[in-house]
Amino acid sequence: MKRLVSYPEKCTGCRFCEMVCSLTKENVVNPKKARIRIEKTDVSSDVPVVCTQCGKCIDACPQEAIYKDNDVVKIDGEKCAGCGLCVDACPYNVITLINNVAVKCDLCGGDPVCVKYCSQGGIKFEEVKA
Repeated sequence: MKRLVSYPEKCTGCRFCEMVCSLTKENVVNPKKARIRIEKTDVSSDVPVVCTQCGKCIDACPQEAIYKDNDVVKIDGEKCAGCGLCVDACPYNVITLINNVAVKCDLCGGDPVCVKYCSQGGIKFEEVKA
C-alpha cells in the first residue's frame, strides 16, 4: 500500500506543500486549511507531518463518519457532527475542523498534490509495509 512518507532532512520549510494542499482542497491559500503540516522543531529544522492512515480516528467518531476505503481513511462530511473527538484521537495532529467539519488527507485520490510540488523530496508517496 502507498502512503505519504516524510523526509525531514530534505524539507526546507518552504511550506509550498501546505499552500498547494489548501488551494486544491479549499480553493484558498491558507496553511491552516491544509491536510498536511510543517512543524518547526528548532530554528533550522522543519518536519512534514502527514497522515499515516492509521485509523485511530475511526474508533473515536461517534457518528461513524470516518471509514476506510481501499486503505485510505476518509471522512463523510455529511455525517460529521464537528465534535472534534477525531482531532483529539489523531496522534499526528493532522485532522482539523473546517467550518465545523473534520477534514484530513485523503491522498488526493492516489495522486497527492503535495508530493508533486515538493521540489526537495521532503514528502514522497511510497509503498510501505502494513
